[in-house]
Amino acid sequence: MGRHYKNKESLINGLLKLALLAVLSLVLLFAFCRIYPEKFSPSVVRRVENISATADQFRSKAVSLFRGDKDDPKVISGTKPQEEEKEVPPVLSKDVRVEEEVLPQKTPDKRPILAIVVDDGGNAADMAKKVASFNLPLTWAILPYTRYAGETAAIADAAGIPYLLHLPMQAEIDKDSKEYLVGEGMDRNRIREVTIKALNSLPSPIGINNHRGSLATSKWDIMVPIIDVLKERRLLFLDSRTSGKSVAYEAAKAAGIMTLRNRGFLDGTPDKDSIKARFDQVVKTTLQRGDMIVICHFRPATLLFLETLNKEYTKLPVRLVTIPEMAETQKENEDGEEQ
Repeated sequence: MGRHYKNKESLINGLLKLALLAVLSLVLLFAFCRIYPEKFSPSVVRRVENISATADQFRSKAVSLFRGDKDDPKVISGTKPQEEEKEVPPVLSKDVRVEEEVLPQKTPDKRPILAIVVDDGGNAADMAKKVASFNLPLTWAILPYTRYAGETAAIADAAGIPYLLHLPMQAEIDKDSKEYLVGEGMDRNRIREVTIKALNSLPSPIGINNHRGSLATSKWDIMVPIIDVLKERRLLFLDSRTSGKSVAYEAAKAAGIMTLRNRGFLDGTPDKDSIKARFDQVVKTTLQRGDMIVICHFRPATLLFLETLNKEYTKLPVRLVTIPEMAETQKENEDGEEQ
C-alpha cells in the first residue's frame, strides 16, 4: 500500500514539472515576441498569446486536480462549489399524530338558581355603598324621587349591579294618593305618563317591579298601560306579588314581555337570625323548584345577613344570579320547550 502511494506521488510530481517547464517555455516565447515583435508575424504573436493563456489555465487545473484542494473540502475538481447544507425540518409520517394543546373546558354549573332583589333603594346612600361592596350577585329596586335615588342608581351602575324601577302602586289600605304614583281613578294616558316619567328619572333601569300595590296589581285596567310602556322600551316586569289577587304577571305574559314573579320575602322579621332561617328554607325550596326569586330590603339587619352571605355564598347548593341572568335562563328554557 505504501509503495503504491509513493509511485503515484512520483508520477504526479513528474507531470507537474513537465507542465511547469512547458508553461515557462511559452512565457519566455511570449515575452520574446512582445520585446521583438518585428521579428515575428502578427498571426504568430496572437497564437503565442492564446497558447500562453490556455497553458496558464491548464496549470491551475492541474494543481487543483493533483493536490485535491485539501484546504477547502467543499471544492471538488471539475465541479462547482457545493452550497452549504441547510437544516431541513423533519417530515412527519402520516401515522405520526401531533398532540394539540387542548384547553380544559369549564364544567357547566348545573345548580338550581336563586335571585335576590334588594327593594326600597334610594333612602340611604351609605347602605347602597355597603351593599355595592359585596361580591354577591344581587339586583336592586330603586324608588323614584327619593332623596338618594340618583346617587343609588349611580352606585349601582358603577358596580355593575342591575336595578329595577320600584314603582309605587296603590295598596288596599291606601286612601291618600300621596302614598302611590299609580292607582284607581287614573285614566290610561295618565298611567302611561306617570310610568314614563318615573322610568326617565333613573339612568338605566332594566324594568319595573311594584312597590306595595296590592290594589293596583289586581286591576287589569291599571296594569295594561304600565305593561305597554315596558313593551315599547323592551324592559321586563317583576311581579312583587304583594297580593294573591295580582294579575300583573298574567298581564305581562299576555303582552309578550319578559316577566318574572317573586316567591317570597326574606326579611319580614327584621332580625338577622330570622332572616338566615328564612333564607335556609328558601334554599331548600329552590332545590325542589329549580329556580326562585325572593325579595329583601335595604335595612340594617338585612345588610348584616348579606354581609355574612357574601363570605359563603359560593358554597351553597344553589347558584345566586341576577334578575337579567334569571330572565335569560327562563327564556332559554321556554325556547327549548317550543322546539
